[in-house]
Amino acid sequence: MSKQDIKTEEKFMSHNAWFSIFMGVTLLIISVYPMLKQTSAPLLFIGGTAFLGSFFMFVIRGGFTWKLGYRLTYKDEFLNTIDTIAYKHVVLGLLFSMGAIFLLSDELALNVSHSMMATFYLALMSLIYGVSILWQSRD
Repeated sequence: MSKQDIKTEEKFMSHNAWFSIFMGVTLLIISVYPMLKQTSAPLLFIGGTAFLGSFFMFVIRGGFTWKLGYRLTYKDEFLNTIDTIAYKHVVLGLLFSMGAIFLLSDELALNVSHSMMATFYLALMSLIYGVSILWQSRD
């Protein structure tokens, strides 16, 4: 692999990490929004704007080419290792959060719906993946 290809893949990985973080924050806002006592339209608007902004940033500058073909793996072995470790972090974070939610389930059962919990888990997985990639690829 040439240095240019490696730089391109590093940039692509950085875009994926930031996209995951923005997506995670947006999903976290959406999952917590119904539980707030005093909901506000600006909070929902900020969440929707963050989602659309991160999505368009990803589409325009990130993983899609002009042929709309998405690359699922990295050619560089070091970047593949970072990606694999990030997925392991996601699984561990999901297991720990599911255990914590199980321990607190008596208090949450009346206030939280299944869709809120699913959105919360997706938000958590996206945040962990993005933070893990950024943490591992720092210089």
